[in-house]
Amino acid sequence: MEQNCEFSAAITAQDVSDFSRLSGDFNPLHNDPTYAKGTEFGRPIAHGALLVGLVSRVLGMNIPGRRSLILSMKIQFPNPLFFPANVRVKGRLKNFDPARETGLVGISITDTAKLSTVLEAEVSFALHAILGETRAPAGAAVPARAAACPSPLDRRPRLLVTGGTGGIGSALISALLARYDIACVTRRPPAQPARTGLEYLSADAEEGGAFERLLDRLSPGDFHGILHMSSPPMSRGFVSDDLDLVRRHLRHSMELPLLLAQWARRPGSSVKRLLMFGSMAGSKNPQTHAGAYSLGKAALEHLARLLVADLAGQGATINVVVPTAVAVGMNEGMPEKTRKALAGRMPTGRLVETSDILPIVEFLLSEGSSQINGSSIAVDGGSAQ
Repeated sequence: MEQNCEFSAAITAQDVSDFSRLSGDFNPLHNDPTYAKGTEFGRPIAHGALLVGLVSRVLGMNIPGRRSLILSMKIQFPNPLFFPANVRVKGRLKNFDPARETGLVGISITDTAKLSTVLEAEVSFALHAILGETRAPAGAAVPARAAACPSPLDRRPRLLVTGGTGGIGSALISALLARYDIACVTRRPPAQPARTGLEYLSADAEEGGAFERLLDRLSPGDFHGILHMSSPPMSRGFVSDDLDLVRRHLRHSMELPLLLAQWARRPGSSVKRLLMFGSMAGSKNPQTHAGAYSLGKAALEHLARLLVADLAGQGATINVVVPTAVAVGMNEGMPEKTRKALAGRMPTGRLVETSDILPIVEFLLSEGSSQINGSSIAVDGGSAQ
């Protein structure tokens, strides 16, 4: 059983609205800025009961964890919480009686911007029984089942992946699941059997605010790294032909990485690696016949160099993997004649495969890559194509 836990959470206007809808509490102090302006608070404040939901998270997920059964709570709200806000939640096991399988947890929630405590609580809990399970003997230091609940130190590192349902992304995710748990953000989750350690989060990155709202629901304290792979498909045309298409590509190559970097810098973040996918059609070999795509990929490489300073304070690195054409996904139907022509221009004598990219990704996500930062790593066999 964990003795202490700590995590960050974001409280947004959407969270307050959703809580009002779920609870039926539409008190204007929480929902009506005009009404709240006439109170001593001056603007809307979050429901206290919404914060109690984070108390429940501590009990249900950390202390004591899976077998948690809340018996009672003593709660105080020393200060109001104005939203949007980022909060820091801390829990501590005050005592535990192994014979009775009951205990007490102390919890505090702090507004990280104002450094003010917005909730203090003491929660009494018991461990619920599991049918067919042998009860731990009286006097045991920790109940057998409770000891099986993983602590943060025991959990596998977690990755946030964007756009990982394409050819390269699918192959990488399948391989990375051997080491990481993965949350994959995609517009259309694939219809396939669930795999251990993999969850799909539905969000259309090009729908106004959808990606931002998704990030607000996630805590960067739960993630080791980010793998940003989302991109519109390559389309033929000069860069000045279609400005809307240019905006689409810049949304994925500029705005989304900036949003991910801002999210990764939130208080309590555990993010140490931000890894993005470029293309040989970017800085190294711009394609005038695919101008919007080339511009987006080139911009992404330059942005990575700028973001080095933004993430340095937390010991995080940012790099770009730049592969040449790989015969999967949108290139899967590549004619055999084209494949042979491309392979013939490769110094290695063959096309790059996903198995060539995987070791690079694994290394850049690892602790051993801590001094590689702001780099664009070409995976092209030495070719200039």
